Amino acid sequence: MTLEELKKYVCDKGRLYPKNWSDYLEILEISAGHPCTPLVLGGSDATNEEKRKRLILQIEFASKNERIFNKLKNNILNLKETDWVYE
Repeated sequence: MTLEELKKYVCDKGRLYPKNWSDYLEILEISAGHPCTPLVLGGSDATNEEKRKRLILQIEFASKNERIFNKLKNNILNLKETDWVYE
């Protein structure tokens, strides 16, 4: 799955972000405060559009490193429909 296909996939069916979003700090190998930090806890008051844009930003960030991109892609594609937060 390409970068563009993955971005389309995460927006399909009204998906917003995965329920395990806080795990993405580890998957992306970043620390809290990084521009790609998931919008949970302190960012939980963000709008749905802001959350969707952040997930897309995370995918774009991960695409710069093949190993991290594959790790993120595999996590996303292995989520069940019940593992997502929807609009």
